[in-house]
Amino acid sequence: MKGLKIILIPIILFIFVFAILFAYLVMPKNDSIRESNFPNFSMTDLRGNSVDQDFFFLDEYKVLNVWATWCVNCKLEHGFLMDLQSEGIRIIGLNYKDNKSKAIKWLNQFGNPYWFSIFDPEGSLGIEIGVAGAPETYLLNKDNTIIQKHIGIVNSEIWDKKFKELIK
Repeated sequence: MKGLKIILIPIILFIFVFAILFAYLVMPKNDSIRESNFPNFSMTDLRGNSVDQDFFFLDEYKVLNVWATWCVNCKLEHGFLMDLQSEGIRIIGLNYKDNKSKAIKWLNQFGNPYWFSIFDPEGSLGIEIGVAGAPETYLLNKDNTIIQKHIGIVNSEIWDKKFKELIK
């Protein structure tokens, strides 16, 4: 009987942990957005050029994509971002809590869909806009107001459902 308890306790614990993990993964993520202006900032891009919020004032819609080389899901959505870029969608990257040389090498290897990519090694700009992790994608309108946010991979289905209809 004692041997049975020794076997059953780890199995029950495993099932319990698995059930909690599964519930977390299937729960809908709260990526609703309260419209807000993109914050003022002054940083560098991956090339070392100074960038600030004035780079965003182009009187057009733009996408901000939060990515990193350590992010497996960022690699999964990368091909779709390349497709969007080839369709003329202006995408700004936010390289989040990453290593600059690894990020540059990654873009050289897989292609660069970004107009420019802000380098945010400490995550400070990410914190200001409410980034929880990577990937995340934001849509900014012509006035640089964040009007949509998606946590997780963006693909054609997500794009059509959450972003495409908002671009006027």
